[in-house]
Amino acid sequence: MGSKHILSNYLLIGLTSAIMLSFTSVTLKGQTRSSNDIKLITVKGGAFEMGCTAEQGNCEDDEKPVHTVKLGDFQMSKYEITNQQYANFMNDIGAESNGSYNGANYMDTNDKDCQIKYVDGQFVPVDGKKNFPVVEVTWHGAKAFCEHYGGRLPTEAEWEFAARGGKNSTATRYAGSNNIADVAWYSGNSGGSAHQVGTKSPNELGIYDMTGNVWEWCSDWHDTEYYASSTQNNPQGSSSGTFRILRGGSWFFKAEHCRATNRAISLPDHSYNGNGFRFVKPL
Repeated sequence: MGSKHILSNYLLIGLTSAIMLSFTSVTLKGQTRSSNDIKLITVKGGAFEMGCTAEQGNCEDDEKPVHTVKLGDFQMSKYEITNQQYANFMNDIGAESNGSYNGANYMDTNDKDCQIKYVDGQFVPVDGKKNFPVVEVTWHGAKAFCEHYGGRLPTEAEWEFAARGGKNSTATRYAGSNNIADVAWYSGNSGGSAHQVGTKSPNELGIYDMTGNVWEWCSDWHDTEYYASSTQNNPQGSSSGTFRILRGGSWFFKAEHCRATNRAISLPDHSYNGNGFRFVKPL
């Protein structure tokens, strides 16, 4: 088995309670917009083969075996959650200036790579970074954001289904293409940093940056053996664990780590300058 990608502030190897608000939205040309300007794409559910399918090439052991998964309908954010959206959330809940809330670490505002700062009693994006994906956010902070706006983090199965293009899938190695440069900012073209969301081509569903830019937190615990015993209908992942799952690769990683089935892990209270997330709303 190859080395697993463990993501934290200090380590790269080869790899809460939230205040609930009602989710008010309007329909715009087939999309839905939330109260924090979260544009949503509807993903029609269905069955798919999850894991190391033929087009993925050389996979890690925890991407096997390939197994059938059936999912219901859901909505997923068209873009990765941005610095402006996350700053709005931190202001809404009255988070501490260091990025914590009720004793839980939501983001590390003291890290030099954090693109949200606390200025005159408010969280604000660094100049020029409001539409960049939020980074230095923990799993706890990502989960709380989603719940605050009436949604949740995607399950790992939902994430992979959407990345593959859902029912519109064309069985590509990356999210929407076999040419990673078409759809992603990764180590080969990023110039050493993340980029504004939505600046590469979308996948078959019209969702952007599911390959590269930043890793995206999922709700699941990591379990190397889970695929061998996964439930078929709407799997939720292992019931316990140490690490949470991230998907999609990032601006820092090579193409092989940005494949649609590749899995990375991190401790849920760790943050990193390549970790972000996106929002899901069940239907």
